[in-house]
Amino acid sequence: MGPHSRGAYDAFFLEPNTAWHRRYEALRAVFVEEEPLHDVAQQFGVRYGTLRNWASEFRAAHDLGQAAPFFSRCRTACSAARKTTRAAR
Repeated sequence: MGPHSRGAYDAFFLEPNTAWHRRYEALRAVFVEEEPLHDVAQQFGVRYGTLRNWASEFRAAHDLGQAAPFFSRCRTACSAARKTTRAAR
């Protein structure tokens, strides 16, 4: 293995620190890992109803061919962050 151990990056995925990242990981657990909604809600510290709404919104957007909101928001936020960084130089 390279200079970094596998565990060095685990926390990024297992302990998301932004709302959009937490939503992504929770939905991934529901749809990919097929974990029960109640378990996932508890794991990510959200209410069952909130997670159920996220899943419903994701299904509806996906069925309409729309991009997942966490990716479009990231592009917007990342773009703004790059502009701020460039302006500070």
